[in-house]
Amino acid sequence: MSRVTNSMMNQVFLADMHNNLTRMLQMQRQMSTGKLHQHPSDDPLAVGRELSLSTTIFENEQYQKNLDDGIMWLSNTDAALNQITDVMQRIRELTVYAGNGTFSETEYAAVAEEISQLQEELMNTADFSVEGRYLFSGLNASQKPFVRDSSGKIVYAGNELHVEYEMERGVKSQVSFHGREVFPVGYRQYTLESYEVPLSFSWTGRSEVLQVRVGDRTAKVTIPEKWSDDDEDGLQDVSDMNGFRDPGELTGYSLDELASLINESLAMGDVGKLVSVSVEKDTNRGVQRLVIKSHTGEPLSVTSWPATDFEPLPSDEKVSKPLDHSHIGLASYLGIETSLKSVEFPTGQAIDPTNSPIYWRLESGDDFAEVRIDGGPVLSLQDLADRLNSAAGDWLQVVVQGDGEESSGDDYEAPTQKLVFRTLNGQALNIYDLNPTASASAAEFGLQTALVMDDANAVFPLDGLDLNMPALINVEVGGQSYSVKLYRDRIGTLSGGTWNVDALKVAEAVQSQVGEDLIGYRKLEDGRVALYSKTGQALKVTDLPFGDPQFSDYTSGIAANLRVHSGITGDEINGTTAPSDGVIRIRSGGSTVDVSVSAGETAEEIAKKIKGLSGSWLDVNLYDENLSDPSGSQRISLAAKDGSPLAVYDVQGDVANSFLQIDTALRSATDVSGWTGSGPLSITVNGYTHTIDTNGMNVNDLVNTVNARFQGGDVRAEVAENDTGDLRLVLWSPKGYVIQAQGDVPGLPASSPIRGGVGPYNQAVASRTSADIGYTDFFGLLDDLIQAVKQGDAEGISKSILPKIDEAMDGVFRIRTQAGALMKRYETSSSRLKQMNLNYNELYSKVSDTDLAEAATKFAMAQSVYQASLATIARIIQPTLVDFLQ
Repeated sequence: MSRVTNSMMNQVFLADMHNNLTRMLQMQRQMSTGKLHQHPSDDPLAVGRELSLSTTIFENEQYQKNLDDGIMWLSNTDAALNQITDVMQRIRELTVYAGNGTFSETEYAAVAEEISQLQEELMNTADFSVEGRYLFSGLNASQKPFVRDSSGKIVYAGNELHVEYEMERGVKSQVSFHGREVFPVGYRQYTLESYEVPLSFSWTGRSEVLQVRVGDRTAKVTIPEKWSDDDEDGLQDVSDMNGFRDPGELTGYSLDELASLINESLAMGDVGKLVSVSVEKDTNRGVQRLVIKSHTGEPLSVTSWPATDFEPLPSDEKVSKPLDHSHIGLASYLGIETSLKSVEFPTGQAIDPTNSPIYWRLESGDDFAEVRIDGGPVLSLQDLADRLNSAAGDWLQVVVQGDGEESSGDDYEAPTQKLVFRTLNGQALNIYDLNPTASASAAEFGLQTALVMDDANAVFPLDGLDLNMPALINVEVGGQSYSVKLYRDRIGTLSGGTWNVDALKVAEAVQSQVGEDLIGYRKLEDGRVALYSKTGQALKVTDLPFGDPQFSDYTSGIAANLRVHSGITGDEINGTTAPSDGVIRIRSGGSTVDVSVSAGETAEEIAKKIKGLSGSWLDVNLYDENLSDPSGSQRISLAAKDGSPLAVYDVQGDVANSFLQIDTALRSATDVSGWTGSGPLSITVNGYTHTIDTNGMNVNDLVNTVNARFQGGDVRAEVAENDTGDLRLVLWSPKGYVIQAQGDVPGLPASSPIRGGVGPYNQAVASRTSADIGYTDFFGLLDDLIQAVKQGDAEGISKSILPKIDEAMDGVFRIRTQAGALMKRYETSSSRLKQMNLNYNELYSKVSDTDLAEAATKFAMAQSVYQASLATIARIIQPTLVDFLQ
């Protein structure tokens, strides 16, 4: 019993000694490391708190670095914006000086040059970088934000995202501003771009007055006709001095000469002060176009009028006014006319509203009028103009324009007149028939600006097509293209096994995807739907190929079947393969392509060939109602990418006419190589008729005479060689008009085919009533300012451009204010984080660090206890040899 008790006491004493030793060693470790805890098990709660404080301190240190970096970024941004403000302030001062209108031409040129240099300085300042990062490029900080493109224009190359840092846990804040915030695209530009014409283009049109209006200012320029009533070859001809335009009597202007003539005209106002007129050339494709631009950002309109006084060139030649009336105007021919003009009516012709009712809607912005005249006495053209003016009130002007005296004799043309529509405030105008079934007089008069959708025969193709695959159409407004997706279950109605397309739903889809500010539509009284450009800009609609690679050569045909596909929509293809060889000619005002077709080729093969040969200037679409079996109903649609009308005809064979059903020209069906004229040939187009005495002419004489009389405008003639020695006469319209002919030319049809057009047009054409509207940033505004200063347009500078510069400066001030507010906020956050980290570090030290004085005292006490326990144990536990032996 005594032995057991002693053993237990020994164990207790030894345990105490070991515990004292452990405490002493722990205190020794705390003093050597300076830390209270070595393992989480030392004090789980304290260690957890220590880790939390450590994480918070680490995060705050990172946030502090982010804030410092953000403050540095914003500080440099403010410096850049300050420099930008200084440059803009100097530009404003120069704008004020230029707007006073007291400078000489040399002084204006000097101011324009300084503004040009300041524009360059502004771009360089906007390209400010710090440590290789560009401040105003958005997230794409390695890309210089503002650069000059191939045309020399300054464009934005960054993106529209912000650099963001995490400034607090879960809170991200921006530290940058992108270039589109500093220089937003918010300034309107009005531009008229003509159709493309060849580099060899020569304008041989009538004498006319081109009226240019910018805002509420108007100027005019006279473009004299270059005509002499004789043959300059020195030989006496029957046509000499007959008062008609004949071969060899016309010379013309190049496009560059027309641009200079307009820019430099001062006779009826300085047009150059209002607009900049230039010629853009594409030498690779051999085409060019005329560009008229308002350099003040005010609305631009152009109207051509026949000159009342004939001014032939050279001016020292005394000639009479031509007896054959020219009807094609420069603006109309080039597609830059913004006034709406009707077809021509014989002078004195009356309109019977009982037989040809007027059910029209006229719209311009918030103004509109509905005119219904379906009975009563017959109306002269002036009577109709008066009724329209009265119905519309003070926002619309409708005038009657005549073309002069009547000619007589074997060569003959009766005088005509037309209606001309213009809004008084220069806004866009839309006109369309309210009930095309009852009366399509607006379309017949050539006044309709809307594309009227008829869904009677429009279906959504089914065979082989993914149910979720949308049809695609391209809607172009003012040169800006929008790819519109049309899903079967959203625009169609299932009837049996057929999805019928609903025109109203298509219009709704187009408007929602293009924009309510650009596209308008209205359901008409007969169920059809009018689709139009609210802004009056050029409107173009075409089908696009399916996204499914299996059917990428085909379109849904929705635009074509709704009868709104711009350009030519062919009729149903006659057969499955071409029955014979042939050559098809497809041409616009600027481009021509000849396509050879072999017998046995399918429509798909021919469409691919047209695409490959035409290149980039032509849209070619193929529709098949049965995608899985190409032997079904097919049609081809063609549209010029620049929006100009097309002409299609057979040079050799009869493929375009009899197989593809896409021809638009009058082509003689028999050989005319041996033809000699013996009587009159009357050609009617757009409501007027030229009668030509063909007596003694061969076909080449006739071609030259037609081109001289029509001045290469509404009608153009040429000879096509169908085969060796087999010549065919071709009459086609660069304006896309239906042509009618009556005379003794053998095999010449009475009328050209209609391929999707209404009224005077043989194809779908939507007239523009406004210049194209674009948007630019401050750099583009400076381009306009430089041009306005060069032209000395003091009024436009002070009234239109100066307020925009003030607006731009206000915008930069707003960005500086935002940057300053962010910088102040980040500086406050930085100060707060610094104070918080001091507090957190102090608390962390209390939780985790060793108090050396306290630890030393405790260690000394533990050491004393340990030594005392050793002494005590040594006295109590005294084993002897006897005890050991026992």
